[in-house]
Amino acid sequence: MEKEKVLSVSVRRFVEFSLLGGDILPVSLSAMQAGMRGHKARQEQSGQTAERSVRWKGKCEGLSFDVSGRIDLLHETLDVPLIEEIKLISEHSEVPDTPLPVHRMQAVCYAYMFCEECGCETISIQVSYVTQAGEIRAVFPETLTRKEAESLFFSVLSPFAKWESDLSAFRTLRDESLKDLPFPYSAYRPGQREMAAQVYTAIRLQKRLFATLPTGTGKSAATLFPALKALGEGKTRQIFYLTARGTAREAASDALSRMREKGLHARSMLLTAKEKCCPMTFKRCHPDHCPRAKGHYDRERDALRALHEKYDHYTSQIIAETAEAYCVCPFELSLALCETADVVICDYNYAFDPAVLLRRIFERGLRLTLLIDEAHNLPSRVRDMLSGTLGSNDVVLLRRECGKIYDRKHTLYKLFKPLIDALRTVSAEDFAAVRLHQTLSECIDALYPHLSSPANAFLIEPFREMLTFRAALERYSASPENYALLISENGKEKNIRILALDIAEHLKHSTRRMLGSIFFSATLDPLPAMQQMLGGEEEDASFALPSPFPPENLLVLRRNLDTRYEKRAATADEIVLSIAAMYDAKPGSYIAFFPSYAYLSLAAERLSELRSDIPVNIQERGMDEALREQFLSRIRESEGPLLSLCVLGGVFSEGVDLPGKELIGAAVVGVGLPQVNEEQNRLRAYYDETLSDGFGFAYRYPGMHKVLQAAGRVIRSEEDKGVILLLDSRYAENAYRSLLPGHFRVNAVRDVQEIRASAEDFWHKHGI
Repeated sequence: MEKEKVLSVSVRRFVEFSLLGGDILPVSLSAMQAGMRGHKARQEQSGQTAERSVRWKGKCEGLSFDVSGRIDLLHETLDVPLIEEIKLISEHSEVPDTPLPVHRMQAVCYAYMFCEECGCETISIQVSYVTQAGEIRAVFPETLTRKEAESLFFSVLSPFAKWESDLSAFRTLRDESLKDLPFPYSAYRPGQREMAAQVYTAIRLQKRLFATLPTGTGKSAATLFPALKALGEGKTRQIFYLTARGTAREAASDALSRMREKGLHARSMLLTAKEKCCPMTFKRCHPDHCPRAKGHYDRERDALRALHEKYDHYTSQIIAETAEAYCVCPFELSLALCETADVVICDYNYAFDPAVLLRRIFERGLRLTLLIDEAHNLPSRVRDMLSGTLGSNDVVLLRRECGKIYDRKHTLYKLFKPLIDALRTVSAEDFAAVRLHQTLSECIDALYPHLSSPANAFLIEPFREMLTFRAALERYSASPENYALLISENGKEKNIRILALDIAEHLKHSTRRMLGSIFFSATLDPLPAMQQMLGGEEEDASFALPSPFPPENLLVLRRNLDTRYEKRAATADEIVLSIAAMYDAKPGSYIAFFPSYAYLSLAAERLSELRSDIPVNIQERGMDEALREQFLSRIRESEGPLLSLCVLGGVFSEGVDLPGKELIGAAVVGVGLPQVNEEQNRLRAYYDETLSDGFGFAYRYPGMHKVLQAAGRVIRSEEDKGVILLLDSRYAENAYRSLLPGHFRVNAVRDVQEIRASAEDFWHKHGI
């Protein structure tokens, strides 16, 4: 007999679902912390039982529930027990005439659950509005019979139960479609079936899996398909497909589309960043400034129902159109969709960044699976999430801007002075983190009320940077051994960088409760070292898939040229002529990747002088999405030969699919090492101490990951054929050569003539 499904839910969740309406209001971290302080102060002053757990199990609308909650204060010694719900109110705010319905109903639900546990027939409730210090400013008591409390309890649980019943009906349909769902392609590519089996096993055993698969092997399908099968069998509740770039999100969406063509019924969505999807010129989530924020929650549920009825896959455009039709915030609507979608495709930060974490998902203890694509990018991204930077000069410039808009007597201008003074007096030898934290917090609290004015839009980004720095400062204070304090000086101004060194512990903690976390990439080598760096433990699995493509379809050439910074000008002509020789062997579509924009510009200049006959397509700094698409379109739609010049590690070196004649060769200039600076050297020292290979983790591995991602653009299928030209003498060294894939049969060439001859011979052998 199939075990009956029980829905675990908190009182707060279903009460807010049934009663929450009204506007989107900004919630600050400071306000949340003030609320916690108010709770604690009131609880300590009362002398009563605090945080008393209550639980109720039963049925509603045909569904079985396990409801839990915590009573803020239980006055158990009174003749009639009293349930007190504590809410924060500012010392200066107007006292309400009645409690908010959501606040009152939370107390009512706790009261009913307490009656059920203890057999009380009469119960008292009280909503208390208190200050940070615990001082009561308003109190709303009432007494209920057990029957009255029961009726009110079910009046708010029932709408939630009906909503969940509709979701359950769709999930039943989804699970039926998954039972016989075939793999979305006519056949597995070599290694795909093995990868799918590894993913399914990791989810079933609730473990982490670290896997490296060559580019073009269909990673999206090989991970999503088994994860969906596990979803249909109840082994996971939801799938988050995490990526570093938008192009990878497209690949995941395409894989899901293919599965829908085969009969899949599942809800999936693309989560777009708030800044990109907000239609307002002045992006301020406040009902006084945004008509969508005004009354958003009164209309959100109808917008969700419309999406559920019309679509299975929610793209950015579909969400935007629905948000427009119902006059709701597209980002808040997206967040609500995250709770009902079976697959959420989004950026890493929604799962790992403490500042933008989807708390409604990841802090509710849901049964989730993470599919982490391009996992070689995760270390640097997570390090940025956990680090923070703040400089006195930045605050000086901010204050100066305030002085221009207002004057030097204005409150805004004056509030920055204590922070500027604190930053200027910072010392690495005697770093007073607590004092700096206090000064920064006072500045943040004072700044927050001014953000609502459109005239102060220039404050929003600096305010976020202050919040990020304060969070990093708190983490540094808690575990200074896992962070590096970098202080640079320019005259009297100082810049403070709190650099996260240890990211493994954060990733380990973030994935510990997941039902399978799959870290996969084409460049996750060396696999044991990367597993350790990404928080893997001994019981976790690793899997390496060799290239499934015929090795004879790829020609890899290596020419020993010095591309180090000080030698670039001297070798630029030979670099350009080497690339031209590869191009001349068979004119077609090629990309040459350079370590920096400066190097790219130098090469473009020399190319125009030496080989002006070669048509070029040059990546520019700061290209927006439209310009990026134009750049790729020129490659894909070009009817003749074309040489594209791109930056190594940039948007065109990863996640871009250019099959067949769209790309027949790539040159990689240099070995991609990060710039040598104090930050990288601190990382090197840290990894020397913890993982015994500081240079590898800080420089060599990240560099070679960029190289192999760029080279991986060439061969995307069994039919593809192409040339890779590696231009750097370090590729001959074992430390770098050992990081090249096994299917790279590297041929050393001495000059441009050998490059051209080798490439011509390769194309001739393939009859091209």
